[in-house]
Amino acid sequence: MNQTKINNCLHIFCGIILLFLLCIPMRAQEEQTYQGPLSVSGYHGDADYTYLLVDGDTVLNGPFRLRKANLDALLQKQDYSFDFKGNFRNNFPVGPWRFQFGTFQSNNESQVVDYQYRVAISGVQEEASGNMVNGKPDGTWQYSVNEIEDSEVSKSLFKSNISFENGVPQRNFRIENDSLTLAGRFLRNGLAHDEWSLFETTGIGAAESWFFNDGILREIRNDSNGRVEVIPIYTNDLEESKTINLDARYINAVAIWQSLERTSHPVVNGKMQRLLSENASYYKKIDGILSELGESAFLPEFKVKVPYYPFTETEQVQLDSIATNFFEAKKISDAYLENTQLSILKLSDSDAAYLFEVITKIDKDYLKPIAKFVAYKNEGVVEFLPKEKLIQHLWSNGKPDKQISVTVNLDSTMTERAFEIDNVADFNFVNNDVNVLKQITDYALHSLLKVESLLNKKLINQQRQQELIAIEEDLISKNKQLQQLIDSTNNTISNSQKNALQQLKQLADNKLSDYSSIDEIKTKLDRGQELTICYRTFLDLAKSISVLPEKWESIQKNYQDRIWNPFMATLMDEEVKKRITGSYRRVLVPYYLEQVNTELTCAEAKKLDLLIQSTYQRMLELRIENTSKLERKLRKATDPEVVLELFGLTTEKPRK
Repeated sequence: MNQTKINNCLHIFCGIILLFLLCIPMRAQEEQTYQGPLSVSGYHGDADYTYLLVDGDTVLNGPFRLRKANLDALLQKQDYSFDFKGNFRNNFPVGPWRFQFGTFQSNNESQVVDYQYRVAISGVQEEASGNMVNGKPDGTWQYSVNEIEDSEVSKSLFKSNISFENGVPQRNFRIENDSLTLAGRFLRNGLAHDEWSLFETTGIGAAESWFFNDGILREIRNDSNGRVEVIPIYTNDLEESKTINLDARYINAVAIWQSLERTSHPVVNGKMQRLLSENASYYKKIDGILSELGESAFLPEFKVKVPYYPFTETEQVQLDSIATNFFEAKKISDAYLENTQLSILKLSDSDAAYLFEVITKIDKDYLKPIAKFVAYKNEGVVEFLPKEKLIQHLWSNGKPDKQISVTVNLDSTMTERAFEIDNVADFNFVNNDVNVLKQITDYALHSLLKVESLLNKKLINQQRQQELIAIEEDLISKNKQLQQLIDSTNNTISNSQKNALQQLKQLADNKLSDYSSIDEIKTKLDRGQELTICYRTFLDLAKSISVLPEKWESIQKNYQDRIWNPFMATLMDEEVKKRITGSYRRVLVPYYLEQVNTELTCAEAKKLDLLIQSTYQRMLELRIENTSKLERKLRKATDPEVVLELFGLTTEKPRK
């Protein structure tokens, strides 16, 4: 009896301890409520929800609502409204959910009904509703898009009814828009099954039907104006298959499969694919909202089976190499085929024409088929296609020859020439496998690299010739400008200035003569570029010399002052700071002109031109400065270098 009481006490004590332990996390996860603004997947509105704080993270748990509607916006122009309502359990959407989206305008007319103002609206209303289990759709989900006119549904734009079980599409479904209706069904595992029929609102009976057997598309039937066309698809048993989504990739795989079978008919007209894509876009909108809020997998994945031809690890490496080398080869090919310089050169150079044709043939026979394969790889459908048939399809007239033969016009005669790389024996195009694709791609790249090395020499030489022409035209133009400047100033300058300009012209002519005697193109191009700069310097210096009379006149005007003449009893203009102006006119200007007559180099001519301009600017500055001390020093200064130093200018000679 005592032992029984002891056991009962122990049970009670353990129960109390267990209850205490269970209460600790419950307090830590106490439910809280939020009311306020919230932004989810681009939708900004007012939210009202409950949540738990678990280790600092917000876990939605309980009722949830996010909505937005603006009456002022509606009355003024238009309003974009939405309302999302449902429940969460431990961050997973559960239970009934409803999503509404609307874009509306009002007609600005209102009426009072049951003590409420009501405004008629027009626009588009979207609504999705259904049940969720652990973040996945479960049961029947409906999605509708309606056109609203004066607060009434005027037209159905889209409607979708799909049944789910734990996120997997089940049984029958129906999708329709304003012009098409698609009806079909799934197996319990979500695989497409039986007949999927597409109806057009303007026609009678199914315009297109897809027949599935356990996810495998066996045939497609098209009905065009009463004429039924049957297109077989995967008619044989699949040795190995893979289950994928019925999406654009699958449609593309089916189309390419049929092209391998040499069918002359289009596989699909695209209408069914567009309707399925439209349905997927609407569901993706809901999935984006739920996934951002919590844990969700809402997208309806329509499953199908396709033939599966997996690649080995070695083949995967080869596939990457094919893509890399293809893009490098294509870059070279496009660069030369679009090169205007080469397009002109090949008209006069038979070797350039021959190499251009080689590139053209490589692009057509090698790169274009490989481009298709690389596109299939990027679209993710290569593994669903038999490799041997695919390669045969890419080169339906046979794989290219390693010896690339082209026909060119040589001396008005069409002549055939062959091209091949030095290590041609290292390449083998015999089999129909991934390695052959790599061999063909590598051969194309190596061939183009060899062509590039040959063409670059020609193009560089041609480019230099074109640059030489441009340089020589510029030199001739500047030479004419120099002569025109001399002719235009012949009556406005002194003899010493004329002699300096003639000396500059003679220097320019001598340099042009030396340039013309050069034969080697690269040397001539380098010398021509230097001479262009030199001619520009000579022209600038000639302009500075030609305007010396104008500069002197400007200096004289600046160095005039109004002085009272007691003998004439009037104010008169009189030159001031005569030692400064005298040093400029009698010492510096002759010195500058003398420098020109000593056969200046281009660098020396540049220094002299800058010195002439700096001297004029300094003369303007000295007019307003206190120059008493400077004028005393200039009294006996006749050396140009001394005068320049006194003026505060560089004492470096223009010519060493």
